[in-house]
Amino acid sequence: MTQNKVILKIVVDFIVLACVSFPLLALSLWAEPYRRGYFEDDLSIRLPYKEQTISEAVCAAIGFAINVVTIIAIEVYRDKKGKGVGEKFLCGRVLPGWAWDAYVAIGVFTFGGACQQLTSNSAKYVIGRLRPHFYDVCRPVPTPGSALNQLGYIQDFTCSSSDQGRLQNMRLSFPSAHSSFIMYSAVFFILYLQERGKWRGSKLLRHGVQFAALMLAWYVGLSRIVDHMHHWSDVATGFAIGAVFGVLVFKCVLKPKKYGLPGGAWSEPAQPEMLPRPALR
Repeated sequence: MTQNKVILKIVVDFIVLACVSFPLLALSLWAEPYRRGYFEDDLSIRLPYKEQTISEAVCAAIGFAINVVTIIAIEVYRDKKGKGVGEKFLCGRVLPGWAWDAYVAIGVFTFGGACQQLTSNSAKYVIGRLRPHFYDVCRPVPTPGSALNQLGYIQDFTCSSSDQGRLQNMRLSFPSAHSSFIMYSAVFFILYLQERGKWRGSKLLRHGVQFAALMLAWYVGLSRIVDHMHHWSDVATGFAIGAVFGVLVFKCVLKPKKYGLPGGAWSEPAQPEMLPRPALR
């Protein structure tokens, strides 16, 4: 790959990533969630408000940290073993092969993370499901005599609370974006370690680390239920979205098994064809 092609690829990658990230930013800044009503006898939305154990920033930091550190460590190790793509030239400087491989993997992981977050967050605003702590945050007061408040389903109401941040957030229960992102990160990590983290040492070490990543994602999802931030179905759906994106992004975008492409970041040297044995009389 020539230097101009390397630069063009990097520029295009950042443009595509920006195109996916901008709608995600627009949702959080300007979108209004669907104003769903509630049933008066619904006990699932009458739980007390609690501070969340794991914030969005911490969840994102964990997901990116375990993948970025793992990717860089594995690619440096592979490069020292002579399994990398070799050096490249960028802006007149030599770029180590491991840095290019790491850039490809981290870029794909980031792109997939933005896609799954856009999928989860767009569903939040379209559906507008009330969180379990809805009553505690809103303190709803139904409008007397409203034709919309019939058969026990209240659509026309006002909130006694004045905390606008919590009032908007209380409608963003389904699905759980925390669960979606952390499961996506765990699945991507597990598949990457399985495919690229080859080591002839302990048979169980790699699988033990993979199981720990899965348990971390499991804990984050369960904490969302314990903190009264989500219903169990929100977390289950978030897990499903994250797992599907993790598999699809790794297998279809990163394509670690795409062999036989000379010069590709993920290519493997083709095996020489075996010469036919001489026929025996």
